[in-house]
Amino acid sequence: MKLSPAEVVIRAFGGVRATAKAIGRNPGSVCRWRQSKDRGGSNGDVPRGAQKPILDAAKAKNLDINAHDLIYGRELSA
Repeated sequence: MKLSPAEVVIRAFGGVRATAKAIGRNPGSVCRWRQSKDRGGSNGDVPRGAQKPILDAAKAKNLDINAHDLIYGRELSA
């Protein structure tokens, strides 16, 4: 199963609200990362402006997120 970059981040931080709080964003904007572009979302991509704050917060919280995850997502083993 392949996780989108947005799903990797949201799962690692423990949910939409926790992700938003960690990077100083509105939970609604983080939630839209999962939505399709035709619904105003980003199709599972993490916006460029959020990538550095995510990496900084992940490092501070000792979370397993890297730049590769933010671009390509992650493959989960079954």
